[in-house]
Amino acid sequence: MTSPEKFFCSHHAQKQDVPIIGSGTHGDVWFLLEYPNSWGAKAFKESSLPQAVKDHLSGAAHPEGDLRIQMIRQPQSRYREGVRFFAAQTHLSPPRMYEYHLSGYEDLLAIDLKALAAGEEGDLAHLRTEPLFVVCTNGKRDQCCALYGPEVYQAMADVAGDAVWQSSHIGGHNMAPVSLYFPHGVHYSRTKPEDIGGVIEAYRQGQVSLPFYRGRVSLPQFVQAAEYFWREKTGVLDLDVVQLGAVKELGEKDWLVEIRIKGEAKQRVHLRQTISDYEIPITCKQTKTAPIRTFQLMDL
Repeated sequence: MTSPEKFFCSHHAQKQDVPIIGSGTHGDVWFLLEYPNSWGAKAFKESSLPQAVKDHLSGAAHPEGDLRIQMIRQPQSRYREGVRFFAAQTHLSPPRMYEYHLSGYEDLLAIDLKALAAGEEGDLAHLRTEPLFVVCTNGKRDQCCALYGPEVYQAMADVAGDAVWQSSHIGGHNMAPVSLYFPHGVHYSRTKPEDIGGVIEAYRQGQVSLPFYRGRVSLPQFVQAAEYFWREKTGVLDLDVVQLGAVKELGEKDWLVEIRIKGEAKQRVHLRQTISDYEIPITCKQTKTAPIRTFQLMDL
């Protein structure tokens, strides 16, 4: 008697042609805290951080922004002194990222996290000017991230060294591996190790790699999709030249989004979203299901 084939949600999603366009996780400000201990499915909540530190991090949330708190680590995290902490303000133009080397977690209490979460300028002595890369490897949340995350992490580390970190749950494990490129908060999925060199080099040159591009995390998903279609049509891959203008809702799941290159005439992207009348599992445990959401370009 043969055992049933093991279910992987990312395999199933690809068989169902689930698109990644406009599927990026949302987050305006990202706190990335080094935590070398084991991660639970809800890594931050289940961590052994001092409660005062947890309260300080989560209490920084701004009512007009979306704050994400990630646990991150590297293989060497267990053996070196101190703690690394990063704060990325992905919703600003241009985006900013700050880096702190702490002697312990309690040092976070001296940082004005509320100001950073509100998008205020931090101490320029801590401003990070180099990219930072994270990839989800949190198998306690979903086994697809444990299946594909580590090999992509290693491929990224081979290219970018200490600038690469493993991360707790980012979002979209049925599109694993999932990674984020900071400070812009570019969300990628379904990269293979052999893809990594080109994707990282493109980001270092200030460009996106469209085949794996889910969107920028500071944008609503339909705007992420509009940006993707515009880039695909125009061939403009530079991250910092694009300006997003007015958004008009034409109907249910029907939008007109203005996009332009700085200093040039604006273009309007008309797109719609369709939702399947059936649902598929979005976790390997098959405990959650969701319909397939697809953005379609109507006019540009």
